[in-house]
Amino acid sequence: MIRVLEGISLPDLIRTQLTHHLARLDHAEDLHALKQAQERAQGFVEGVEASRALTAASIEVLFILIDDAVSERRQGLTT
Repeated sequence: MIRVLEGISLPDLIRTQLTHHLARLDHAEDLHALKQAQERAQGFVEGVEASRALTAASIEVLFILIDDAVSERRQGLTT
């Protein structure tokens, strides 16, 4: 999932923080931890959105990345 970030233009600090959030999602030990990591990641992106540091299209891509990471990890935890 983190490799996907290579094609997205992001400021270094945002890229670093998003990478950490995606890693937390990828390594969540159970569904509760996954939910918490999802909420934190989404909150981070909401903060970036509120700061107007990225375009609306970039924000949408970040939310999609988070949703994809959550879906992938949830599937791994429930199978």
